[in-house]
Amino acid sequence: MTPVGLPALARHRYPTVDDLTRTARDLARRHPSRCRLRQVGESRAGEPLWLLSVGHGSRNVLVVSGAHPNEPAGGAAVADLAYQAIRGRPSGHSEHGGRVGAAARDRRQGRDAAWHFLLCLDPDGARHTEPWTRHPGTLERQLRHFYRPAADQQPEWLPPPGGRAAPLPETRALLTVLDELRPAVQFSLHANDVGGAWVQLTHDLPGARAALADAAAGLAVPLAAAPVDTLHMPGAGPGVFLMAAGGGLDANVVHRDWLTRSTWFHPLRHGTVTAVVETPVWAVEGVADLRPTGAPGPVVGQAVGHLREQADRLAGLLDEARTGLGAAPGPLLDAAAWLTQACFTNAAQWSAPPSPGSPPPAATAGGALALRMAAQRLPLRAAAMLARATEGHPLGPAAETLLTRWRRSYAADFGPRWIPVRDQTALQTEFIARLARLALDPTRRTDGSTPHHRDR
Repeated sequence: MTPVGLPALARHRYPTVDDLTRTARDLARRHPSRCRLRQVGESRAGEPLWLLSVGHGSRNVLVVSGAHPNEPAGGAAVADLAYQAIRGRPSGHSEHGGRVGAAARDRRQGRDAAWHFLLCLDPDGARHTEPWTRHPGTLERQLRHFYRPAADQQPEWLPPPGGRAAPLPETRALLTVLDELRPAVQFSLHANDVGGAWVQLTHDLPGARAALADAAAGLAVPLAAAPVDTLHMPGAGPGVFLMAAGGGLDANVVHRDWLTRSTWFHPLRHGTVTAVVETPVWAVEGVADLRPTGAPGPVVGQAVGHLREQADRLAGLLDEARTGLGAAPGPLLDAAAWLTQACFTNAAQWSAPPSPGSPPPAATAGGALALRMAAQRLPLRAAAMLARATEGHPLGPAAETLLTRWRRSYAADFGPRWIPVRDQTALQTEFIARLARLALDPTRRTDGSTPHHRDR
């Protein structure tokens, strides 16, 4: 399944920031009556933030790509969706689903919409991962060029209220776009490296479960039964989870705080549905297993113990690195230190008793597998950035040895299957096309099953 109209390069590798900019400029030049490209902000390093708009519908759809630099599949999906929008397809199912007439039918029913694509929200971070973006395909290569900044440097998060920190310039740009467009639906494109696909929604969309299951099955990608990112979130079927504001979340304060401070929740005041689309780079079929584990406690205890043990090892190396490097730590070491601390935070959250009505971690076989994978993945990512930060220094060999040992164990334990870039792209565009059709449905209820939340 080759994405419609996608430049040939993105069928085999991910587009870089420059690739996306050239593609958008070419579309705007060739289709001036349908496309408009404008700068909506500037990154911390002075990179322009580009918004490509296609069409002139009465309602708006916003697609945000590149929030996390280690998740470049969204860039390919944005390019494909832009081509499809010019040809009138994304308002219904995309061509991959075989429903070519869906867009015309949607227009007759008043569902036509203008599509807006924020090409890359964190171009500064994306520059750190471009050696892998240009030549993907192996877990080793991805980790050798891995970068994911600390949480306070990620543009989808707002600083805590009452503090002195101001939103990042990339965050301010996105907030301005959201308040200007007041989109009916916002898509935030992400790509977990190993596991399955899932979607997090701020509003329930009846029909999402069947639509996503159909799309994932068509590309042989598993739907995650209980990814760690959705811990304490109510589910609406395999692969669909609700980020309900307030009562729908577990009483875990840390978890609720980072959600409600996100740019996903900001447009609730406009009635916007936000969908966070997660698709894997490597698939592990077992994450879709819904069978109950029966005794999740030992699984959780083992994962927590493993995570803490590896985080302790990382913390010791980080202390040595800070002393040995001497100069300012730099973004890679800062990010490795943040992620190491996040390992301890996650371990505490996983081992905390769930509130009444909330399933414990590892309640299903798929959830147990996802937990074990996360217990290895989080410190593995930190080790990757530590190895990059200490390359050429006396501490480098120790960090490299740790990274190699943990990477080999991770691959051997879970057997990830590479998903070609064209299929990663096709899955994201399928999810977006199907969810957009549900969100733009004029008969969708605004109470009960699809509540609009009050401003927070």
